[in-house]
Amino acid sequence: MDDGARDVSDRSLEGIMQRLSPEAYYQSPGGRRFLIAAALIANVPSGSHVLDVETGIGPAAVDIAEAFNCRVVAFDNYAPYLAFGRQNSVARGLAKQVTFKPLDGAAARTAFEPGTFDLILGLGGAMSDTIPGGLVGGFTAAASWCRSGGHLICGDLVTPSVPSDLMRFVFGDSLHGEGEFLTALDTAGFDLVFSARATGADWDEMSATMTRLRDRSLDLGPPDERQRQRLTEAARNHPEVAYLNILARRR
Repeated sequence: MDDGARDVSDRSLEGIMQRLSPEAYYQSPGGRRFLIAAALIANVPSGSHVLDVETGIGPAAVDIAEAFNCRVVAFDNYAPYLAFGRQNSVARGLAKQVTFKPLDGAAARTAFEPGTFDLILGLGGAMSDTIPGGLVGGFTAAASWCRSGGHLICGDLVTPSVPSDLMRFVFGDSLHGEGEFLTALDTAGFDLVFSARATGADWDEMSATMTRLRDRSLDLGPPDERQRQRLTEAARNHPEVAYLNILARRR
């Protein structure tokens, strides 16, 4: 569909959700519903420039492009993911709006001019997992790429208190205390606008998505990515672990 013909007049959450493709491929709890709700709270303007960090198979990049008529650059270092994302963007008539780039985290730090983007996406733990320096490195890079007054939408595993030694052993650097997570966000130059821990329904939706993807024998990434996904799925039923989705504004 031509960009000018795309109807984005209905900016209600349910209106947008109904308009998007029924196939949602989010591999983290909260997924599409949190992304669209957060973008509405941020009042993302039509035509915004968006960067999707560690896009994976690209669901957020394609959805934000369609829902808000955005121009999106999405990067990942795993070629099969990028191929899936490109195929999805073509099938939904968004190939001219979404650019998928092969980049690893180290190269990404200097690949984009400071203040280039209105919105940064980092769902599925991308902020802590992609850029050298872990969580601090990820938020610092996001702050550099984002213009003043722009927004960050991301999500990650957290524990409401200081992670126990056992949790540190099991989850390694992929698990952060919620306070540590929010402090790093503030230090990087972002003000928290809204946060929500994933609900049971969010986890159910992610589990159903993973089942569909596995039934289709989709390549779900290299061994470290598969291990992180298994840990995320296992976190649902652990009392020390939650999944936190956030919207923040760049100062």
